[in-house]
Order: sequence, then structure tokens, then C-alpha cells
Amino acid sequence: MKNNRCQDTTAFPEATDMSVGMNMNMGMGMDYCMPMGGCSCPQTMMCPPVYECPQVRCCHRVINYEVPHIIPCHTKTINHHVYRHTYQPCYSYSEEDESSEIYGPNCCK
Repeated sequence: MKNNRCQDTTAFPEATDMSVGMNMNMGMGMDYCMPMGGCSCPQTMMCPPVYECPQVRCCHRVINYEVPHIIPCHTKTINHHVYRHTYQPCYSYSEEDESSEIYGPNCCK
């Protein structure tokens, strides 16, 4: 009888040693399993453990890094002076008074 559970025994050599011991006792049939605790009751039998194929669990971790970057910033201020010229007229005023006298015909002279 061939054990088809695990074919790759290079990663776990203890599974190879155990399977050799199991193959030696396979021809003995039920004598391979012994009564548990030396009890003469045939209902409870203890067999050696069966090595299963290993389960590979993959754990993904996210590791965050903070990488500071230095960016030099220079501020240059340019002041723009704008002169707005406005013109306001300054009026002057002058006034003259002229008088004229009109004499009518002189009758009393």
C-alpha cells in the first residue's frame, strides 16, 4: 500500500522517517493500533499520528515609510507703485461794474 498524502519529503525529513516506520508495520494490519492505556477493551484504539501535508499560510504586511523631501522655496516680493494723475480745474472769476449815465434833454437850463 502506498501513502499518497505527501510526496515532497525534502522539506520535512521527520515525515520521511515516520512513513518508513509506518510502511514496516502496514503488513501487520490492526495490530498496528494498540489498545489505549493498556485496557483490554477493544472499543478504544490508539493509532500513531498521520502526518498530513503542511499548510502554508501567507501573511501580507504593509510597512509604511516616511521619506522627507526638502524643497527650498524663495519668496520675492515686487512692489508696483502706480501713480494716477488727476487734473482738477481751478476756476477763477472776476467781475467789473461799469456805470453809464444818460441825461435826457435839459429843459430847465
